[in-house]
Amino acid sequence: MADEVVHRAPTLGSTDGRHPDDESMVAFLVVLWLAVIADGDARTSRIPNVTVWPGLCAVFATATMTPTVGVAATVAALPYAICHRAGWCGGGDVKLAGVCGGLVVHWDVALVLVGSAALAAALVLAASPRRRALPHGPFLVAVTLPLAALL
Repeated sequence: MADEVVHRAPTLGSTDGRHPDDESMVAFLVVLWLAVIADGDARTSRIPNVTVWPGLCAVFATATMTPTVGVAATVAALPYAICHRAGWCGGGDVKLAGVCGGLVVHWDVALVLVGSAALAAALVLAASPRRRALPHGPFLVAVTLPLAALL
């Protein structure tokens, strides 16, 4: 029996180097999804509900088990909600900010996220004097990805 070798088929969650684990697959899909949203917003200045609602639902579901996710999502979305009310950004930006805040998990990191995205957008606007407005989605995504990766 000691000389017997058991061969098992690798599974999606295996860590034998031949297959990615579940977390890597989810992270890849989230990055891909965020890239699609950022690209669409950059091209059309719109974030359709159909693209952002799945992430928002995932954040809400996660927040029921991990309240810090809900707090971070709220902290990130609130400044965008105020700006939306003033007509400075769209509703898609508010929802995407909530998702991005949920992805960074911590309320203080969510503040850094919103501040950094706003600063980046302001710098790009200052560098291109002919532009009067920019889509916020690409900036939110560009700041979220490294912040979420660091956590």
